[in-house]
This record gives sequence, structure tokens and C-alpha cells, in this order.
Amino acid sequence: MFYRRRVCAYCGKEFYATAPGQKYCSYECKEKALKEKRREYRRRRVERGKSYSPKPKPGDKCVQCGFDIHYALEFSHEVNAFLCANCHRKLHPGSRNRMTLSPSGVPVKLVGALYDPGFPYEPLRCFLCKKSITPTIWERQHMIPRSRGGEHLGNQNIVIVCANCHRIIHRAGKYINKEFVEFLKTKKNPYYLHYNTLDTYKRLSPAVQLEIVRAFYIYLRENWEKVLNMIRQG
Repeated sequence: MFYRRRVCAYCGKEFYATAPGQKYCSYECKEKALKEKRREYRRRRVERGKSYSPKPKPGDKCVQCGFDIHYALEFSHEVNAFLCANCHRKLHPGSRNRMTLSPSGVPVKLVGALYDPGFPYEPLRCFLCKKSITPTIWERQHMIPRSRGGEHLGNQNIVIVCANCHRIIHRAGKYINKEFVEFLKTKKNPYYLHYNTLDTYKRLSPAVQLEIVRAFYIYLRENWEKVLNMIRQG
């Protein structure tokens, strides 16, 4: 067991950390620190005159690559137009340590996650749309949300996708949920004989839910173009 005496980054109280990256003495301090961080972020946006951004509508496209799924579009104040999340990420890449790769191209810190390593000598690809991605635009998608206990399931609960697919999963939830309901009734669901409805699925333990959801993302990968066409048609 890991124990080290530290000082809470929020309240300044000394405590014994139970994990190497623990910075706060309690969950309450962590939540308060995140709340203040979000408040400060909003204040700085207002100071920069960027407190309001137009919302994309069906029919809008990325001005750089032409991506036409409006759920993945974001307004860029740098170009004063809509960019897809991938193109927007290239303007704001964030930390350089977002992906640490081994010589074989496998994400070292994400062993056990779902990802598409690509063919030999090709770049890593998004698990859903299968397009090549770089450390600039890749993102982690928690298959079981952290709010429902997903943060305790480790890398098995993570799938590596591009920023566009990540936005679509979160913002076009009604289409994803529709596919999930259909998936539960198919033989690709490892428990389809007993747990083939949303009600029965929700009563399962997180470990069993994770097994089903991982199979669902493989199913979703095979039908991703169908989902995008459904979104385009509204």
C-alpha cells in the first residue's frame, strides 16, 4: 500500500496519500478545487471577450476540412468561424505528454484500453472512424462514465478516439443510445440471453457492464458510418 505524508493542495491540511498522484485530502476538497478552477476559467474567458460563442446548427461545416457533423463543430475565435474538434485541437494542442508511445506504437500508459494500432508502419487510428490520429487530436473516452463509477475500472474502461468522435459520442447521445438498445438484443452482446434490455443492464455490476460496453464499442465501430448518416439525416 502506498502511503506518503503530503499537504492538501486546497485546504493546506496534512494527510497521508494512498496513491502516488493524490493531491487532496478528501473528495470534498477535490470538488471545491475543481469548482474554483472552472470559475476562474470562465472569468478569464470573459476578460478576453470570449464569454459567448455561436452554437453550430445542422448544415454548418468545418471551414478547414469540411467535416459536416454539427455535433463535432466548435466556434474558433482565432479564425472567427466553425472548426471541427480535430482542427480546433490542432490550434490548441495542450500538453505534449498526452500520448506516450512505445517503439511499437502502443500507448504505454493505456495498456488494456481499446485502440486501433493501424497496420505496420502506419500511424495510430481512431477506434471508431478508423482515421489516422496524432497525439494532438487523440482523446480518451470513458465507456462507462466516471459519474457512474467508471473512474475505478482502470484502462479497460478507456477507448482512444479522435476529438470529432469524442464530441459526437457525448453530444449525440440519443443516436448512440438507440444503437446500444439494438446491440443488447443481438448475439454480439455476450449476455444477450439474459440481459437484453436497458433495465436489466442497469442492474448489473460495473464489471459485467464493462464487458458488455466493450463489446458494444466494437459493434459501434462496425456501424459508425451508419450512425453518422443517421445524424446527417436528423
